Amino acid sequence: MIIIVSGLPGSGKSSLVELLSQEFKLKKIFASGILEELGRKKMQEIHVENAEKGQGFWESKEGKQLMNKRTNDTSLDKTLDEKLLEIANTQDNVILDSRTMPWLSPKGIKIWVDASETVRAQRIAERDKLKTSEVLKQMQERLKTDQQIYKKLYGFDLGKDFSPFHIVINNETIGKKETAELVIKKIKQFQKKTK
Repeated sequence: MIIIVSGLPGSGKSSLVELLSQEFKLKKIFASGILEELGRKKMQEIHVENAEKGQGFWESKEGKQLMNKRTNDTSLDKTLDEKLLEIANTQDNVILDSRTMPWLSPKGIKIWVDASETVRAQRIAERDKLKTSEVLKQMQERLKTDQQIYKKLYGFDLGKDFSPFHIVINNETIGKKETAELVIKKIKQFQKKTK
């Protein structure tokens, strides 16, 4: 089984990855954690399975510097995506947290997790003990950068094009556990259809 979870910051995708990995006994791969490490190391020095989710990093000074670097040099994104594609094409029983793989990988059950910009900003602000207005501004800047990079590299519109997804879920009014329960049910239905 290969599952790919995607969504914008604060949508709850990392939490969903954690819960789905437990339910289906899958190895977790956090693209944001690998990208964070790529800012300091070469890919061959990174143990991708040990890369932590990028929680709080992108709002930090180092995270902002890496975003600026990515704007001018897309080689980090290309390196990351090549590695993720390799994993998706050669490994089984893995769950990927990635914004690009739904468009790039022919394999996997692809899930988009969504919530409004305001709710997502409130979640991040609460989690990282920051001001919501500050988080909202950073989220908007990050989304703009990511959209530009992915449009330039791959031609898709992040947050606007949902065509590769098998499951799209809005978790604005439900908790992590309820979100996971709904997605697990949909995955099992999807598996029955494709057998």
